[in-house]
Amino acid sequence: MQLSDVDVSHAVATDAGLFGLWRASAFGHVNELEQWENEVAKDAALERRISDGAFVPINVGGNGAFQIAVRGVDAPGTLSERERAYLLVSSEPYLLVSDGALELGGLEAVGNYSGAEKEQLPLDSGKYAAVVHLVDWQAEPGSQTADGEPSADALPDFIVEVFDPKDGEQFRTKVETFDQPE
Repeated sequence: MQLSDVDVSHAVATDAGLFGLWRASAFGHVNELEQWENEVAKDAALERRISDGAFVPINVGGNGAFQIAVRGVDAPGTLSERERAYLLVSSEPYLLVSDGALELGGLEAVGNYSGAEKEQLPLDSGKYAAVVHLVDWQAEPGSQTADGEPSADALPDFIVEVFDPKDGEQFRTKVETFDQPE
């Protein structure tokens, strides 16, 4: 699938406090808990995978289910006026290297050992950049039903924009997706 064709939105859940978008083949060998712990459970190991473009963290610091939209765009910041109105914070660009198959889910879904649910996302092989946007969808009037659930047209919690990187672009390598305010 070409970059311009990427436009999906999925509800994903985690009990590990961290979501991600990752290259499936980079973790295809992860079939046991010990392998998973060595590859992704420790920040230092995960930062190595982030640096090599195999994993883009969507770090919420807590458990739960969230709506995550992933879009191929020409340049970062291509949010709608409505999305910009409720934008809380955006990450610096992360490197994302695709070999044709990406996955989206909670950290526990990385690899094959847990059986945790994950979404498959095809994307042509290549080197990309990804920016993660956190949206305060609940602040928008009418975004919730009477029982507090998201309405049918509620904004997503996160929007991940994937785009062709600029020459010489510097990439974020931290597990924490967003810098904490000082």
